[in-house]
Amino acid sequence: MSRDTLLRQEIRYSLGYIRSMINNYSGLYSGENLARDVLRFCDEMAGSGASHPRLQEARRLVEERCRRLAQDTDRFALRDPASIAASRAQAMAAIDMLQDVVFEWRRARMPVPSSGRLLRRKSS
Repeated sequence: MSRDTLLRQEIRYSLGYIRSMINNYSGLYSGENLARDVLRFCDEMAGSGASHPRLQEARRLVEERCRRLAQDTDRFALRDPASIAASRAQAMAAIDMLQDVVFEWRRARMPVPSSGRLLRRKSS
């Protein structure tokens, strides 16, 4: 497997927990705070790259979409299944975008192996 494939699988696996949190979020329990929990996990994943502009934008979008899902599933609000499904799909799309941004950011930070020895020719 290539390094890119392994990196992509690692990121996808790491974000699987966030996807399951979003997919299973009901909004029925008072102690739930979807946006806080998702953002904490995203920040741990980004680590020192949190200052990168694309990561910040992806994080902001994830936060916005999770807050919207939390509003739509609020136990004291009128719960419309269609709007909940749409909010859930938008939150998942934001996680997909975050996955792509994290992949590009981490791939850019990976050291490139030196191929200098392979490119040298014997002088005649």
